[in-house]
Amino acid sequence: MLLFHNGNIHTIDSRFPRAEAVLVGDDGRIAAVGSLADCEASSALGSKRLDLGGRTLIPGFNDAHVHIWKLGLLLTRQVVANKATAPDIESIIQRFRDKASTLPAGTWITGRGYNEADLPERRHPSAADLDFASSDHPIALTRTCGHMIVANTAALRLAGITAATPNPPGGVIVRDEAGQPTGLLQETAMGLLTRVIPEPSDEEMGVAIRACHQHQLSLGITSATDPLLLPLHTRVYRRLDERGELAVRTNGMPIRRPDGGSETLPLPERYVSDFLRIDSVKFFADGGLSGATAAISQPYKVTNDHGVLRFETAELIELAYEAHAAGFRIGTHAIGDVALDQIIHVYETLQRRLLRPELRHRIEHLGLPDAEHLRRCRALNIMAIPQTVFLPALGSAFRRYLPDAYISRCYPVRAMLDAGLLVALSSDAPVVPDDNPLLGMKAAIDRLDPVGQPIAADQAITAEEALFAYTMGGAIASGDDANRGSLTPGKWADLAVLSGDPLNTPAAELLRLRVEQTYVGGRLVYAT
Repeated sequence: MLLFHNGNIHTIDSRFPRAEAVLVGDDGRIAAVGSLADCEASSALGSKRLDLGGRTLIPGFNDAHVHIWKLGLLLTRQVVANKATAPDIESIIQRFRDKASTLPAGTWITGRGYNEADLPERRHPSAADLDFASSDHPIALTRTCGHMIVANTAALRLAGITAATPNPPGGVIVRDEAGQPTGLLQETAMGLLTRVIPEPSDEEMGVAIRACHQHQLSLGITSATDPLLLPLHTRVYRRLDERGELAVRTNGMPIRRPDGGSETLPLPERYVSDFLRIDSVKFFADGGLSGATAAISQPYKVTNDHGVLRFETAELIELAYEAHAAGFRIGTHAIGDVALDQIIHVYETLQRRLLRPELRHRIEHLGLPDAEHLRRCRALNIMAIPQTVFLPALGSAFRRYLPDAYISRCYPVRAMLDAGLLVALSSDAPVVPDDNPLLGMKAAIDRLDPVGQPIAADQAITAEEALFAYTMGGAIASGDDANRGSLTPGKWADLAVLSGDPLNTPAAELLRLRVEQTYVGGRLVYAT
């Protein structure tokens, strides 16, 4: 048994929010929480005492929406092209050129991370740009948001994308004035390219997932939702779980409709273990906000269009109802007000057809809701999965593209909470380059953009609310709050030891705090 004491202990349990001690049983679950005397009385002879020395003990963080396998691939084998490593188009080209020099001709090279709003050129890279990196290697560069890909000429050729290729439903092949593809593919049009990119092997995908999990443990993250699984990823996750190789408890959400076609994947086999849950499915209703493809009712600045809806409403209702009737929870990516109108209507239709109050569906991002959207969400008990970390990471793009009327309602977490919604904060990494939950908490509290200016400052929340949303909120959203999310007897002893107290640290200093230890099931899995 382990006895934690002599520190700031935040339980995230309203019945006893602070405690003197926490006792962890040999079964990896919390045995007792409360006074030191009571925990000592419950401990067994020979229990190990862990003196926190004034440090802070909290439940492990839960990143409620993070693309684990994508982040893992970026950590292990892809070209990193964010502004920290490639601040302009020439440096992006150079990073791909360097990678090409290490690989045989014909080998695909993929990468991710650019944001044209942060580039001095103020434009997307093009096929012609990437051709300077290599004309002998097909290249695919994903924008930071994951909703656009730039391909070089060799990649376009292999994908069969020409001036005569029509836009797929819900997608755009961006073309120049002569009608030729520029190399930029948006939304479902990305699938025209990704379907010809060789998939990583199961072993390579397993390496990526394990690498991401180790990275997350260093941030005190012990649970996470991976919200876009294809059959390959589901297969690898299950194999890793069967081998006992998952380090972070993962809630996987298989997607029903991959990009680039009309194929609908079957409902997944339901699977629930201590480290892996697959009992939800995922849909995309619209595009991304930072790239001006989320579906909004007013035209964007610069592009002067309204974004992209992925589905006709009638089709989305039928696909979602199949999952709803089968007992699957649904998470739908919806950011713009037009997409929110659509998906809330879909969820309302599901409940009218078949009332299943035990199924709490999710809206991933919930980026631009108004008061009526939030009222309707509350009536359906919908859970909100926003990303305040977008503000410091992508705020420059929001200001560049969003109509002024939308800025005041951009990821309005205060309004979500006041409307009575369950909020689970998350990172959406690798959409952002830093998935530190402390950064997400800071952004929820101060709402500062990349240059330190607030975005919708009245939507700030308290540190206590932010910590709940990054722990218990994620547990509830994953459907497993009986086992995680708070320091409560009977739950898994998934814990993080911080160098200081995030509830008594000014927002401007939160990033000075460090995760010094992480425990999963009472076992030390990370230490500085």
